Amino acid sequence: MTTVAEEKARLRAEWEEGTTCRCCGQRVQLYRRKLNSGMARALIVMYRAHGLEWQDKTVTLSGVGAAARDEPLLRFWGLLEEDTRTREDGGRAGWWRVTEKGAAFIRQGTRVPKYAKTFNSQCYGLEGESITIRDALGDRFDLEELLYGTY
Repeated sequence: MTTVAEEKARLRAEWEEGTTCRCCGQRVQLYRRKLNSGMARALIVMYRAHGLEWQDKTVTLSGVGAAARDEPLLRFWGLLEEDTRTREDGGRAGWWRVTEKGAAFIRQGTRVPKYAKTFNSQCYGLEGESITIRDALGDRFDLEELLYGTY
């Protein structure tokens, strides 16, 4: 019989390829998430709308569309942060803000690793080549238009 500690060790050894937990049947895989153009665009929209102030990102990003569904992952790079206060009903506050590092990424070309290694809403490190916001946006978006034009 396998102990929980032994199973945890096996899962950790096999999670990059992906495996199934023998205790609960859950799929266990460490995902390599790319800082993509939708995330970069959402960061810019949030910065333009409220700078470094707290904001309801669902309201701010309501016109951005489906491209902005991964923006909470920006917290893994330290570019966005969530308010940790809870509502009266015990739920999450739902307020987010662009960090100083996020503003530097947008305005000054600060570089960050291209990938975050994630599992179960946690980050287990950043890796890959260092990229700028222009790299993340790719050829589909013009940084100056996003920063100074209409969105």
